[in-house]
Amino acid sequence: MLTTALRPRSILALIVSLGLAVGFVLLSQWQLESSEQSRTVADPAKDVAVPLTEAAEAGAPVTAAQADQLVTVTGDYRDGSTVLVPGRLQDGTEGWWAVTALDVPDTGQLWPDAGGELTLAVARGWTADPAAVPEEPAGAVDVVGRYLPAEGPVPGADLPAGQVGTVSPAQLTNRWDAPLWSGYLAAFAENPASAPFQLAGDGTLAPDAALLGPGLSRLDIDQQPTDESVNLLNLFYAVEWVVFAGFALYIWWRFVRDEWQREQNPEEYFYFEGEYYYDEAAGRYYYYDPEAGEYYWFDDQPGARAGEPSTHDRTQDRTGAHHD
Repeated sequence: MLTTALRPRSILALIVSLGLAVGFVLLSQWQLESSEQSRTVADPAKDVAVPLTEAAEAGAPVTAAQADQLVTVTGDYRDGSTVLVPGRLQDGTEGWWAVTALDVPDTGQLWPDAGGELTLAVARGWTADPAAVPEEPAGAVDVVGRYLPAEGPVPGADLPAGQVGTVSPAQLTNRWDAPLWSGYLAAFAENPASAPFQLAGDGTLAPDAALLGPGLSRLDIDQQPTDESVNLLNLFYAVEWVVFAGFALYIWWRFVRDEWQREQNPEEYFYFEGEYYYDEAAGRYYYYDPEAGEYYWFDDQPGARAGEPSTHDRTQDRTGAHHD
């Protein structure tokens, strides 16, 4: 069978089959990439800062459209309001978030039922040493950060004083005795209100944006995927193209196998009601078709007509008959 596979015709068929298989695999890869591209991983518009009062509705839950939006806000950090949230990872190291109350002026009208000016919970940064957390900056501060949905409240009775289990405005509103936005801000940049916000010309965060004072590392929080589902139709097509690639190679294997079987065991390969003969000089089987009045090789090549002279008289070597 190896000899049959190495014939020029078989090699040519193999080249064609491999070409088709490679093409099908490339189509499969394209379908896989299409299924991944259908995911909505990030919204570039959310990385362009807008004022907090435009991005979030006071007194209402954070919607998917509002979550992860880069916002700007001006306010005053409340002295002594900082709490620590343990178990927060930054670059693979576990530490604490420092969360502080930011009182935002001229916001009472945004939520009349609150009965006063609103406060925003701001995660100012990360620290590996809770004792190294700096005091709250004094005076009006401009803050740039990502507005995030509230975390669920958890019991914190077993935590040290000054620590809470999560960033939950529902819990912090009681601790700080103030009405809070339902979300919180992960701060990326701080500066005195007398200076402009640390933003680039296109409204995104400036590359050199920094926090006020030492002791805290800027939080590394990116947008959360809004759609993690895979396009199953593209995935099905990707698998289908791989099957087609395997089928192309299978067809070549069947071609070689049939060629070999037709030569080695023609009586098992062909369906013919009659006698089979073997030509020892040619090393091939043949048969006689009485209706056509011709001899035929089993590869369907006509032989000499009955009664006509031939370079080899097959009628003299009918020693290989297989059927009566």
